[in-house]
Amino acid sequence: MAKITVLKDGEDDRSPFLRGILVQSLVNAGLSFADAYELARSVRNELQDVQEITSGRLRALVADLLEDGHGKELRNAYEARPRQGRGIIVHTPTRSAPFSAGILSHSLEACGIAPDVALQGARKVNTRLKQTGHREIDHKALRRVIYRCLNEHCSPGMAERYLSWRRFENSGDALIVLLGGTTGSGKSTVSSELAYRMNISRSQSTDMMREIIRAYLSPQVVPTLGYSSFEAWRGLPGSIEGQTLEIENLVIAGFQSQFAAMKLALEATINRAIRERHHLIVEGVHVVPTELSLDIRNGHAIVVPMKLATMKKSLLRKQLRRRDRESGSASGSRCLEKLDDIWELQSWLLSQADKAGIPIIQNWYIEDTVSEALEHVTQVIMQRYPPHVPGNDDSVWH
Repeated sequence: MAKITVLKDGEDDRSPFLRGILVQSLVNAGLSFADAYELARSVRNELQDVQEITSGRLRALVADLLEDGHGKELRNAYEARPRQGRGIIVHTPTRSAPFSAGILSHSLEACGIAPDVALQGARKVNTRLKQTGHREIDHKALRRVIYRCLNEHCSPGMAERYLSWRRFENSGDALIVLLGGTTGSGKSTVSSELAYRMNISRSQSTDMMREIIRAYLSPQVVPTLGYSSFEAWRGLPGSIEGQTLEIENLVIAGFQSQFAAMKLALEATINRAIRERHHLIVEGVHVVPTELSLDIRNGHAIVVPMKLATMKKSLLRKQLRRRDRESGSASGSRCLEKLDDIWELQSWLLSQADKAGIPIIQNWYIEDTVSEALEHVTQVIMQRYPPHVPGNDDSVWH
């Protein structure tokens, strides 16, 4: 799409159209982050043949789309330009910023709270803050207000989730989510959704890691890296010193050889995130937590392993067929041809996870899968950081 320039009404001031800025404006008007992002994308599509637009016309277009999709009330909230000093400013130790119900709603979703409940809770907080008449608030006092609104209008459980997540965020510890699964299990889609829900900007695919390692190592050094995980056995040597190898399960032996070649790089990636206290999601078939040596001795990270699985072979075949149609590549057809090998590899990986007590999530419907994964992460965080109910002292209000 061509670049769009926004001309400010009545001024010779030009600036590029930025979807991120529009998303923020919509969130501040009370729209959820997901809906704001989708509406901003629709605006961009509407302007795909436009090179220049005035700020007034742009605002009118956004308002029309907002009313069509979300009603008159949100349109009015978007069009009402806030007067100087009317917004509530939240003070933290590092910065001060206006309170946003939309941003709070998205933050509550990261605590494992359902989107509709999160939005309801955020709006109750917004109403409570307006009723006080205060123009600024300390972040600790705001936390008490949020806790009380969730406790009164949602549920005590939701309020406790929120407190545990805030304690975890204040700790500075890294959250490392290890999401394993074989071809067709949906791990890439689920990891993307989790990254969005939990505001995690760093993610790593082991398939991409394998491609990078291949670029530096010749096929003679690690021949199994040149094949998919379920076909890695094709890179195994046929014999050693003239003696024919007898391997009971070629699919598993090939995968283990491929994993061994990637193990150090995978550990280095995760351990660096732990040292630098950066949140990270690692997804891929090579995520085998029981075989990884992670540096969490100092307790500066929460590592949450999970396995995705498709427990019916017929359903896995259907998923692979759909992916084959969508991609149109030869790799999709090859996966269908090797369904038995993929199934065998999944069965072995799941047995390893089950022995180690790693949660196995059946991926039937993406929304349910993401919710279950987020629920597991939340439970681990609540165990590590039990909620501390804030006191009743309101003296920190300004």
